[in-house]
This record gives sequence, structure tokens and C-alpha cells, in this order.
Amino acid sequence: MKTQQSLDTRLEDAPANAMFTPRVQLTTKETQALEWCLKGKTTWEIARIQSCSESTINFHFSNIRRKFAVRSRNAAVFKALESGAITVDPSQSRDNP
Repeated sequence: MKTQQSLDTRLEDAPANAMFTPRVQLTTKETQALEWCLKGKTTWEIARIQSCSESTINFHFSNIRRKFAVRSRNAAVFKALESGAITVDPSQSRDNP
């Protein structure tokens, strides 16, 4: 019983979201690729913006999906938003002229 009590105490002392949202370390290029994807850019467009090949962008997204443990680009964008790795800029909204 003593082990269970000490475990419970440790869980109570931990921040509420520390156990459920591990911090993912993204490179600058991975973060930029996610931000452009959030804005609706294709692989080809992101490659032109970042002055690299489409294969490089696909490599970045492969790493991003692995880091977030997801299977799609959309899920990776959602997880990045959820974790705070990227943010939505309201001034860049499609609704605002």
C-alpha cells in the first residue's frame, strides 16, 4: 500500500497537463512547414517558399508525423496547434479582408 500512496502523491504534485502533452521539439524548418500547411499551402508551394525541393518538405512532414505520433499531415497540424508548437494568427484569417 505504501508504494501506491507515494505514487498517488507524485501524481498529485505533477502539473495537470504534464503527463498528457509531452513537449515535441521541432526544428525551425518543420515549424515553418507546419505554419504554411495551416495556411493551406501545398508541398510544392511550401518548397518554393522555403527554397528547397518537394522531397525535403515531405521529409520534414515525415519527421513531424513521427514526432507527434500521427499518420496524416492534418493530424500533425492539429497536434501542433494543441501543443502550442504553432499558433493561429487571427489577423491572417480568411474572413478578415
